[in-house]
Amino acid sequence: MKNKKPCSSGAEDRRDLVAQAERQLWAAGMALDDIIADIREGKLGAAKDLSAAVTGLRKGLEAVFSERAKLEKFEHDHGHVTGELDLDAARAEVERRMARLRASNATRGVPDGSE
Repeated sequence: MKNKKPCSSGAEDRRDLVAQAERQLWAAGMALDDIIADIREGKLGAAKDLSAAVTGLRKGLEAVFSERAKLEKFEHDHGHVTGELDLDAARAEVERRMARLRASNATRGVPDGSE
């Protein structure tokens, strides 16, 4: 039985899955490299393992892409985006709020808003 962290977040679990998928991809790549090296050395018995190694590498690559996409979606949906700040959007929001304050301040003192 594995010991799970009692307070692990969904993002941490997903990062662990990405890391695990990357390790599996790395291992599949190393196995393929070994098979190719054996074939180059004339050990043609290794050729029978070539198809399985390529399939393993492809599946590993798909797993990495899939887990990374799930992590990015989770972080985006839960506000844990680790990317850059959108300063243009922040600036636009500040300007919008300032305009509303100015507009509400300009109508004070005159009941109908006209001068």
